[in-house]
Amino acid sequence: MKRIIITGLRGGVGATTIAANLIQALVQLEESVHAIDTRSENLMSLHFALDFSVKDGWSKRLLSGESWKKAAYISNHNLSFVPYGLLTVDELKTIKQEVSSLSHGLLNVFPSQPEIENEWQLMLLPSVNELDDSHTALLDSADMVLCVINADIQNYTYSQQNASFYCFNQRHHPYFIINGYQPLSENSVDLSLVFKQELAEQCLPMLLHHDTSVPDACSQLSNVVKYAPHSQISKGINELAFWLLAHFAAKTMEGI
Repeated sequence: MKRIIITGLRGGVGATTIAANLIQALVQLEESVHAIDTRSENLMSLHFALDFSVKDGWSKRLLSGESWKKAAYISNHNLSFVPYGLLTVDELKTIKQEVSSLSHGLLNVFPSQPEIENEWQLMLLPSVNELDDSHTALLDSADMVLCVINADIQNYTYSQQNASFYCFNQRHHPYFIINGYQPLSENSVDLSLVFKQELAEQCLPMLLHHDTSVPDACSQLSNVVKYAPHSQISKGINELAFWLLAHFAAKTMEGI
């Protein structure tokens, strides 16, 4: 099983959108894949047309002593995903305490499954500044950590000054992908080049464009890859999916 963990440098960079659409891109390449939302905002469900009245999710199951797998859903586009679930304030406190008390945090909830072959698992984690000790072992278990960034001055300043980002980068050696790219913006172009130079081989070659198709797709309770397949953002996400396939194929060859 290939476990890809997706997080964002900070809130609002588009990590949820990328995670929800990457599963669609991989499925279209005939890959077996499921996505898990570990963010309490529970926003990934918006991309999978899950009814707002559904409160179920892995966190609800954990509180009742059940496996996260029992919270799995199949979307109307035949995509497999596990929502976080809708919790009350008291339930949120309880779940945080329970996960923190586990020896390996969220890894105890979502253990690695090496016995599953040819399966992709995409896990959406909170943004870098929200990560804590309960996420560390899970991040260590990943085959790849993918961190979403925006090419703007806020993201660049954060990457230069934030201690939690420095520790995250040093320990988990993530790949970075630039989202929200605006080719008509001088700042966006310049900062993209700066990020690519400073992050070097950690920065993926593709750029995910700022695209109005994303909110349009969300308003239709769909992912943008399915809703607007010829949009700039969809082309970028498909390119990302191809890159992942090539990356892991190359690693398999190296192992041989």
